[in-house]
Amino acid sequence: MIKIISDINAQELVDVYYSLESNIKWTEFGNKGRQAGLQYFDEQDPWTSAVGKSQGRELEYTNLNPFFTGTVFEQVIKDYNLSRTRLMWINPFSCYSIHKDTTPRIHVPLITNLGCYFVFAKTGLRHLNFGKVFWVDTRENHTFINCSEIPRLHLVGVVEK
Repeated sequence: MIKIISDINAQELVDVYYSLESNIKWTEFGNKGRQAGLQYFDEQDPWTSAVGKSQGRELEYTNLNPFFTGTVFEQVIKDYNLSRTRLMWINPFSCYSIHKDTTPRIHVPLITNLGCYFVFAKTGLRHLNFGKVFWVDTRENHTFINCSEIPRLHLVGVVEK
């Protein structure tokens, strides 16, 4: 369900994230967290098009949010051939609903700790380590839970297979 596909200089991503953070436009999801789009669907808002539940056609969210042009985030999107890429915060002591997606995801943990887990109905808990790029088969029933007191941040993008 989860495979490490490469190492990554995650600290560089975190450093660039912090240099941009004050100008990122977030969509709030109540006590669960917030998301910001790095890619968007034609003629939709670059910040909100890719966030929240999928509206279908995930592989067509390929336009780069101009805010991220020339950054390491643009390079990651190109390197891993991502679409519908987002920054996703999950608040402390929060959990997403159990669901399944139509396509797998790439996850890059940017701010995480040992209290943050993927939960799969078939295989149980799995923590994703900092400094790695993970291919996650989110076509299986799953959720993500943050059992810690610290918010968690992942870069998440859709992959075809």
